[in-house]
Amino acid sequence: QAFYQAIDIEGIKTTVMRGASRPTALMVGPGINGWTAEQDKRLPYDVEAAKKLMVEAGYPNGFEVTMNCPTDRYVNDSRICQAVAANLARINVKINLLAETKGTYFPKVLRRDTSFYMLGWTPSTYDAENALNALMVCPDDKTGAGQFNLGSYCNPKVDELTHKIQSETDKAKRLEMIKEAFAIHAADIGHLPLHQQSLAWGMSKKVSLVQRADNVMDYKWIKISK
Repeated sequence: QAFYQAIDIEGIKTTVMRGASRPTALMVGPGINGWTAEQDKRLPYDVEAAKKLMVEAGYPNGFEVTMNCPTDRYVNDSRICQAVAANLARINVKINLLAETKGTYFPKVLRRDTSFYMLGWTPSTYDAENALNALMVCPDDKTGAGQFNLGSYCNPKVDELTHKIQSETDKAKRLEMIKEAFAIHAADIGHLPLHQQSLAWGMSKKVSLVQRADNVMDYKWIKISK
């Protein structure tokens, strides 16, 4: 929670993303089944509160940790990590930033050779279960669940709810279970949510197309005028 409240996400939006981002409190964005505006409210940015939390946690003088970050995967990824490192320095956390190309970054973090890392995710199914199963359940090498839960966050109740969500056919009941799982994860501060990056495309005036939310370009929806 100290880390969460020490990160100036609005500052990152303004100075790093030049307004092209949407700060989030959830692990999924609008348009994904299970997202609600009610739950998508971040904890307040409050450096003094974060400092007090560090003291309560037994780290009045902070500590040092390495942060792994890609340089060529997300929009302004290394600059975001630099900004986070600068934010955390205010609560006496020294970040040793290890930024590298995605070709070496992902093999490293996927074997969980990391203490602190940056990751982005878009549910290919447009459903919250995808994020729950990949990012938020206890890692299980046998089933592949939690494959991208690289910090090994684990709450058995979230696992239980995710398993039920995978088979529940009643839409209302299913959405309530998603909401409960998100609430537990948020209370645990299982991850440090940052933002959804905006999509930016450039095209000829002769071209018209449909821009999908997952950044996939369907040729069937592209028209070229003469």
